[in-house]
Amino acid sequence: MPPKERAAATRSKAKGAANDARKNKSIAAVPSAPPPPIPDGRELWLATDTLQKEKAMRNYFQLERDRIISFWEVTKKQLEDLKTELRQRENDKAEAQERQEVEKKVFKQKIRHMMYEHQLQLAEMISEAERTLAIREEEYRQKERNSGGEIRDAKLMLRAQENEHRDMTSALTLSHDQEIAEQQLAFERKNKEMHLIYEKKMKDLRDEMDQRRREEIGLIEKRKGDHIAELRETHERTFREMKEYYSEITSNNLETIRTLKDEVYARKRTEAHNERAMMDVAQRNKKLTEPLAKLQRQKRELEQELINYSSDRDKLREMKMNVREREQELRTLSWENEVLSQRFVKLEEDRDIILNKYNNMLQDIQRKATFRRVLVQNKLELVQSQLEGRDARLTELLKRVNIDPEGISEIEHRVRDLSLEKDAIIGDLQHLITQLAAKQQVIVSTYEAYLRGNGISGVSG
Repeated sequence: MPPKERAAATRSKAKGAANDARKNKSIAAVPSAPPPPIPDGRELWLATDTLQKEKAMRNYFQLERDRIISFWEVTKKQLEDLKTELRQRENDKAEAQERQEVEKKVFKQKIRHMMYEHQLQLAEMISEAERTLAIREEEYRQKERNSGGEIRDAKLMLRAQENEHRDMTSALTLSHDQEIAEQQLAFERKNKEMHLIYEKKMKDLRDEMDQRRREEIGLIEKRKGDHIAELRETHERTFREMKEYYSEITSNNLETIRTLKDEVYARKRTEAHNERAMMDVAQRNKKLTEPLAKLQRQKRELEQELINYSSDRDKLREMKMNVREREQELRTLSWENEVLSQRFVKLEEDRDIILNKYNNMLQDIQRKATFRRVLVQNKLELVQSQLEGRDARLTELLKRVNIDPEGISEIEHRVRDLSLEKDAIIGDLQHLITQLAAKQQVIVSTYEAYLRGNGISGVSG
């Protein structure tokens, strides 16, 4: 029952008791023997009812206090759990950063090992190629020494061709060296440019992320300050409302107490007891209300802190994802750079191998073609000298032997046929020389086209 209704019921009951008292006084005015004092059961019932209601209110407030205390303990435990989880995640973050540093060091060490192994393999391949080249040179020298007797007649021509070939090889080697140096310089310049570009991108990305983090921290601090000001204003307004409400209740209770004192002055003992009970109830109510307001305020603060923590946790997760994506991009770019470097080294090795093969095959083909051409020319000279000797001997023989003109014409006809046959043989040999030269030119052109197709320019026959 609200306090005003309870006061009105008490006032009406007090008025009824006063009327009964007046009736008793009028009856007592009749001269008779004074009756014994009769206890008033209505007043006892009212006092008992009031006491039971106050006990019920006290039990209700005690239950509410226990519920608030238990809720506060649960909330406090949840807050401690959240703080523990936050510390654990910070520790996990620190451990992850340490692991990342260790992995970076291991990866750099592996790269150094791979570069060292690559250099060793390159040195071994170079030494093996030099040994093979020395062996081949020794073999060719041995062959040249073995075939010295056969090519003695063609030394002058061969020496001239060798000088020409040496000059051409020197020019070709010089041009190749220049192109290789230019390609190396271009690649190094491009590599430096890419390195500077990616370093600038990393710096810009790091500055952007730092600026974003500072802006988000400033925004969070500003929102926190606004929220604190709003909470203070809300708490002050709630405190004023509660103060006004309880002031009004207290003033109404005091007014009711004064009215009851004026109307039931004769019941001072009961009224004093009720007044003390009301004061005790008011004090208990005040003692219970203040912790309730404090707990409600703490509850709102904890709820707001929980909301802020959830928001900050989501932002932290987003920032971690962004950092992870940027690190993945950096690893991808580093891997691509390493792959391109390895491909460049491999292409250089392939180019050197192809150049060596081309030079060796070109020298071999030119040497064979020169040797065949010299042999064919020697055969032609030998055939021509034999024909000239035969013609001279035949003429001398005809002069010495007296043969009739018909026999001479027949012999001349046979000699002419033999000469035509030899001329046909000479033509076939010359045609063979032309075919060999054409094949040599086709082979040289094919290899030059192959080298140009593989990115090796400056190659000319």
